[in-house]
Amino acid sequence: MHNIEIIEGYPAIYLRDEDALCIADLHLGYEEALAASSGIALPSRQLKEVEHKLKAAISKCKRKIARLIINGDLKHVFSESSKQEWKEVPVFIEFTLNFVEEIILVRGNHDTFLGPLRRFSNIKIVNKLCMDDVLFIHGHNKDFLSIIREAKETKNVIVAHEHPSLILGDCVGARVRLPCFLMGKLRLRGYEKNLIVMPAFSPLAGGTAVNVASKEEFLSPILKSAEVDLDGMEVCAVDEEIGTLGFPELRKWKAVSLCL
Repeated sequence: MHNIEIIEGYPAIYLRDEDALCIADLHLGYEEALAASSGIALPSRQLKEVEHKLKAAISKCKRKIARLIINGDLKHVFSESSKQEWKEVPVFIEFTLNFVEEIILVRGNHDTFLGPLRRFSNIKIVNKLCMDDVLFIHGHNKDFLSIIREAKETKNVIVAHEHPSLILGDCVGARVRLPCFLMGKLRLRGYEKNLIVMPAFSPLAGGTAVNVASKEEFLSPILKSAEVDLDGMEVCAVDEEIGTLGFPELRKWKAVSLCL
């Protein structure tokens, strides 16, 4: 995977040969949706944090970024575009276009009712994206096998949707939760592809704690499938202050990652 590089400390991928940056699962509008569904009121800080992280990740790339790939779930609400989304999605797009020439949104399961994007001519919306030897799909796709088989020329599959994270703790009850990448193999009949699962770019999005969840508890049909050896996947946690932390395949250490 010589063309694919995790940005140090950030939930973002740099494709060197394409001058492209990829992020996923921003879930803009989450605060308003949470208040409506549960009555929990959070300050609207997610947009500023996302903009900060994006600018920082771009600054770490070795060359000027030509395009941003969003691998699904730019927005949060399924049934409509909420008031917060009508406000924040265009603000985020305008902010991003200060740094890139084009935005490609690979549609996720939350990316319905995309009215806030209508006025932008330099954003492309697709259901999948093949770029050089990489296939991007969000990861919620039940027909993922047919999508992957159609992209025969690609050696790497990059998905999101799962919001993978890592929980580490000690015997006195301290806990830390870090977003993380998963890296392994997608084994199909007669051949295999490299598989990368991206963490959420949203600082508020929950997700799957990969070192304590069983395979049945995962969300993505891809990761729940027989084609993926979940316990054989390597883990790479990212944190803006700590940097990037590499871990071996899950089966070797997840039983001792928490002192319970």
